[in-house]
Amino acid sequence: MAWRIFAASAKGSSHVAAGLPCQDASAFARHGEWLIAVVCDGAGSAASSHIGSSRISHATVQVLTARGELLASADHADIEKLVTDVLTETREALAEHARIARTELSAYAATVVGVVMGPEHGWFFHVGDGIGVARHDDGITLSLPENGEYANETFFLTGHDWLAHLRISPIEKPARSVLLMSDGAMPFVMARGNQALFAPFVEPVERYLAQADEATGSQALAATLDDPRTHGITSDDKTLLIALGD
Repeated sequence: MAWRIFAASAKGSSHVAAGLPCQDASAFARHGEWLIAVVCDGAGSAASSHIGSSRISHATVQVLTARGELLASADHADIEKLVTDVLTETREALAEHARIARTELSAYAATVVGVVMGPEHGWFFHVGDGIGVARHDDGITLSLPENGEYANETFFLTGHDWLAHLRISPIEKPARSVLLMSDGAMPFVMARGNQALFAPFVEPVERYLAQADEATGSQALAATLDDPRTHGITSDDKTLLIALGD
């Protein structure tokens, strides 16, 4: 299987008004027939969360790709160990960056929603909010957000209890597409209740991407996320990654 991957982020209107950077980030790679991808959403209250989301997403993908030969023969226990080790290594590298910068690790707070997906099966891994969706011929597999006691509370890789909130869930069937998104994209990508994709948005986007090269498709996706009509739905940063299996 060959994966065609499209990804884009757009700054939310609240961040534009406040002069803040986009605090979302994404990264992806291929290892043979395997897709490896991560979307991170930086905490709005953390001063350097845009750096954290970028470093976490890229480092996680880079290290997973370097160990990609383990994926084809891995079972669930192997993936749990691999992902836990990789995220621990990523977090430790970020902690070292914070030490050198003379700041707290919490300043780089970001969520993680990621996937390793092969031709027949795969896994989501998740800390905090955002959503992962694998689309099959006969339905979907979801990795849903985890929020705290309050609706706007979530969990971050930089938190001391991140491991207790790490969720690794299997994708047990082949996927024709995989979507990862930050919570800012959820209101228009997901149907109400987050149990299904919002077909009037997703179907035309995937039809267009199926005919586009990756650079053109990602530019179009960025323009869609930055459309002023989205500002009436959410003022948050928005990131969407769509991988199409061929």
